[in-house]
Amino acid sequence: MESLQSDQLNTSTHTKVQAGATLIAASVLLSGCGIQEKIKSVTKPETPAFPPPPRNPNAETARMALSRLTFGATPGEWNRVCEMGVGGYIEEALSANREEPGVLDWRVRSLDVQSEVESSPDTLENLPDGQLLTELQQASLLRAIYSKNQLKETLADFWTNHFNIYALKNNERVLLPVDAERVVRPHVLGKFRDLLTESAHSPAMLSFLDNQLNRKGVANENYARELLELHTLGVKSGYTQKDIQEVARCFTGWRVKGGGELTSISFAKQPSQYKFDAEMHDNGAKFIPFLNLHLTPNRGKGDAESVLEALSVSPTTARFLAKKLCRRYLGEAPEAIVQRASNAYLKSDTDIRALLRPILLDGLLGGNADSRKPILKRPLDFMVSSLRALSADTDGGENLQVYLQNMGQPLYQWPMPDGYPTKEAAWTGSLLGRWNYALALTANKIGGTQLDLAPLFEARGAKTPEQKAEALTETILLTKSDSPLIQPLRRTLTHHIENARRGGIKEEQVVSEITALIFASPEFQRG
Repeated sequence: MESLQSDQLNTSTHTKVQAGATLIAASVLLSGCGIQEKIKSVTKPETPAFPPPPRNPNAETARMALSRLTFGATPGEWNRVCEMGVGGYIEEALSANREEPGVLDWRVRSLDVQSEVESSPDTLENLPDGQLLTELQQASLLRAIYSKNQLKETLADFWTNHFNIYALKNNERVLLPVDAERVVRPHVLGKFRDLLTESAHSPAMLSFLDNQLNRKGVANENYARELLELHTLGVKSGYTQKDIQEVARCFTGWRVKGGGELTSISFAKQPSQYKFDAEMHDNGAKFIPFLNLHLTPNRGKGDAESVLEALSVSPTTARFLAKKLCRRYLGEAPEAIVQRASNAYLKSDTDIRALLRPILLDGLLGGNADSRKPILKRPLDFMVSSLRALSADTDGGENLQVYLQNMGQPLYQWPMPDGYPTKEAAWTGSLLGRWNYALALTANKIGGTQLDLAPLFEARGAKTPEQKAEALTETILLTKSDSPLIQPLRRTLTHHIENARRGGIKEEQVVSEITALIFASPEFQRG
């Protein structure tokens, strides 16, 4: 992983920090509160409450909802969901309008890459390659860790992988920040038609799938193939090579402004701007058999626009998306739920919220609730859920990212267009990396990341290692200490404490190790 030196921070960083401090000071004068308290409220995560497990008949359903709709519960969130009801929580998650914490806005906006995307993306190419990728990853991690709109963030990750772009190909490190902020994030809960259209116009996508090379007489089928197989219809859905060839012809002339060199991104000042080169477009008549789509000659870029529209409203696309989202949030794809979700998508003009609602409500509250398949957490989910479980304070920077890389999931670095795999077999080799990460986290050996267990132990009155193990188990696993499901783990922790006591190991180290054992347990690894 490329290292950033402190002297690489440009003046815009210092300007942003100074401006932020000025705003804080101004708000202090207006509010009358102390400046130290105000600064802390913006620059540091708030210390959470650590209530005991809820006594609620719907506690298990609430736990499952938090496991599936978030990157992991934060302290107190289990109690909150039990109080408001799982149905209400799902609707709140779908609305995605909770106010975000000041620390998240502060830390994301302090990143040079984020600032340039918002104000002058044409200057991104002036930043070092290492900084471009590191800060893109950093913004994603910070949002996953601190956002209160967790469903939105899990969907940002889902759609990023659905429309995967490899950061280390061509000039993608320069192009990807704009794709992430202006193509994917604004549409994660909007209309799929809009998301698909924006992706098709994205310079990052056109470059990654070689549509620069797609011109009349020498069609390049890369983008057309992935558009059908990965973005809309799905593999083995019935389309043929003829469909791919005709769709590729429709996209001839769709290029990135700046030509084949890809050395400038001045086009990025406008969302998803691209260049349509009429001279490179195949203006002949076209027919896409699978879509039964006849296109008359000389329609220019309208050829591809008609294809995107037809694909977005195809029942095959609806089913493909419904199945994929079911597997993401339920671990399986029950046919009845897939059908209801597909119908809702088609009736709502490709609305992603409408598509998700039956998946989440029927899947978590309906008759299929008892048959939900346990899901092994991918490295990203494992890391973020561990940080959220005990309210860690982190900058999401390189020192943390290297552990995600060692576990096999560095963000934006899957080289194939299909996104990081979701099947469990793909991640069984990352278990050693997970253990090393858990040990480093709980021993506070990750630079820029701090885990403070004192508030938990104080809130729960935990003084002995055994009491601390109980408080940690209940808080991290969202369970009660007397649950039959965790008794094997409790015995393991007790045995470890007893051995450490006999060996004269310091209590601080013992607590660190039992926390790591909980994070590494099967009970935490699966959600």
